[in-house]
Amino acid sequence: LATTSSLLVSEDDKDYGEVIKTAAIVLTLGGGLIPATLSANSAMMKTLSGRKDAGPEADPSTIKPGESFDPTIFETKYRQYVEDSGAEGPELPLSSLLFAAEKIPLVDIIAILGRIDGVNSIADWRNLPSTKLPNVSTKSPPQWLPRKAFKVNIRKAKFLGWPNDPKTGQPLGGEELKAAQLARVSKKDVLIGDAALDAVFDSWAWGASIATPDKVDRTLRLFTKGPSQIDLGAFVGAAVRGRSATGFAALTFILIQITVYGTLFV
Repeated sequence: LATTSSLLVSEDDKDYGEVIKTAAIVLTLGGGLIPATLSANSAMMKTLSGRKDAGPEADPSTIKPGESFDPTIFETKYRQYVEDSGAEGPELPLSSLLFAAEKIPLVDIIAILGRIDGVNSIADWRNLPSTKLPNVSTKSPPQWLPRKAFKVNIRKAKFLGWPNDPKTGQPLGGEELKAAQLARVSKKDVLIGDAALDAVFDSWAWGASIATPDKVDRTLRLFTKGPSQIDLGAFVGAAVRGRSATGFAALTFILIQITVYGTLFV
C-alpha cells in the first residue's frame, strides 16, 4: 500500500509539474512574448508591403529643433505620401521583384535620377543633425540621412536633364517617352511617387531607414556611367538586391519564431 501510495503521489507530482509548466508558458507568452511577436510581425508585414513612410506625420509643433535626425522635419509641403504621380509610360523593368505597394513608372525613376549629380547632390552630409550629436568625433561624425529627408531633398532638387543609356546613347525609355514627359518632370515641385523614391533609396540602404554617404557613393558608381549616363539594368539590379535584403531578414525572423515556439510547445 505504501508503495502504491508513493507511486500515486509521484504521478500526481508529475501532473502538477506539467500544469505549472504549461501555466508558466502561457503566462510568460501571453504577458510578454506573444504581444511583442504580434507587434513585430505587424511591423514586418507593413515593411514587406512596400509602403514606407505612409503613416501619419508627427505634428511639427511638438518637435523642437535638435530633437530629430531629420533635417526636413518641418518641410511638410514635400513630406506627403504620393501614391500616384500621374506619370505616364511603361513601368520600371522587373519592378514586380521590388514588391512595391504601388506601380513604379519608369518616368518617376528618371525624374529622381535626373536630379542626382553624385553623392553630394543628395544631402549636405557634413551638416546633418546626426553629425552634431554630443560626444561624437568631429573628424568623422555619423552622417545619417533619413529616408524621408532623401525624398524631400529630391523633390526640392532641380532637374538636371533626362539621362541617356550609355550603351545606345538614346534617352532612357526612348525618344517618344522623353518628348511626352520631359516638360512635366522638369517642373519645380513635380510629383514623384513614394514607391519610386523607395526603390532608389533601397538600392543603397538595403531596407534600412537611413543612408550613409559611403554606401550611396558606392551604389551610384554601379549604374552612373558618366554625366547624364545611367545604366538602367545596373540600377534595377541594385534596387532588387536592396529589396531582397528586407525579404531575407523577414524570412530569418520567421524561422527564428518557428524554432522558439517549437521548442516551447513540443
